Amino acid sequence: MTRWLMAMAAAPLFAQTIDFKMLDKLGEKARESSVVNLGPEQLGMISGLTSGEGKNLGEVAKAIRSIQVRSYEFDQRGEYDIGIVQAFRDKVKATGEWVNIIEVKEKGGFTDISILKGPDGKSKGFLIVAAEPREVTVVHLDGPLDLSSLGKLGGVLGIPEIVGSEKKSAGTGAAPKAKQEDEDDDL
Repeated sequence: MTRWLMAMAAAPLFAQTIDFKMLDKLGEKARESSVVNLGPEQLGMISGLTSGEGKNLGEVAKAIRSIQVRSYEFDQRGEYDIGIVQAFRDKVKATGEWVNIIEVKEKGGFTDISILKGPDGKSKGFLIVAAEPREVTVVHLDGPLDLSSLGKLGGVLGIPEIVGSEKKSAGTGAAPKAKQEDEDDDL
């Protein structure tokens, strides 16, 4: 009976694990790739940051258990198979534990932000899957967060900025978007 109770208690922990192996194929062709795996120990060190961008990261690090980021950048459009990214997203969604809260479809890509809902209805984690013509970014945050906290992490550790987040300032906004469009036109 005790083993059964222990197994039931551990089941939600295993359900949160995201298998990134499907995305490893993308790294083989990428011009640049980044892998970030921060667990409780590393986040504990980060939680002590108190100034600059580190302050926001430090505050959020206190609330979460892990951060996993996979980011791949390619030289040309079509250099990676977007089907791999879609299959990864669909596999995660198939568990029924993740609920899409934001879904954006663009020419040649998409962005999905999903939450892992706990039994109390509150978020227990976030998953961001962003596929653009020359870049793929996947971010998994394990822990209770809200969109405001997620916005504070935008632009740090390879986590994409969330439009409308409080991080926007005089130096950001429409200009980077215009720059990206110009870069894509050069292809």
